[in-house]
Amino acid sequence: MNTSETRAKMAVWWILWAALQSGIYIYPHFLSSGAAHPQSQPGDSLIWLAGFGLVAVSSIIRWFVLPRTQNAEAALPLFIVGIAMAESACFLGIFVFPTHQQELIVWSALGIFQFIPYFAGRFYKGVE
Repeated sequence: MNTSETRAKMAVWWILWAALQSGIYIYPHFLSSGAAHPQSQPGDSLIWLAGFGLVAVSSIIRWFVLPRTQNAEAALPLFIVGIAMAESACFLGIFVFPTHQQELIVWSALGIFQFIPYFAGRFYKGVE
């Protein structure tokens, strides 16, 4: 594989990551109702913590499953699924739990950030 082809394949990983990472800052501006959300009540249900569960599953994919993959063809779908799971916490905050929107967006941002594709260089010789 020549250098330009390798760089193009690495660019796919970086563009996907950057697009999805930046999206979680844009979605709330376009998808939120814009009305002030009611403050959390002391008796609030803890179901909103399901968003943390999604980020935790994405962390398992990133730190336990992706390092075991042997090639880019197997790793790229896992990369996308892991980021999508972390990003879904943002959508839970926007649509289902608006009182906890900020917390869920922060968790989503951290979940996606951990997928920064430095690790993908090992799949392509000559690129780091």
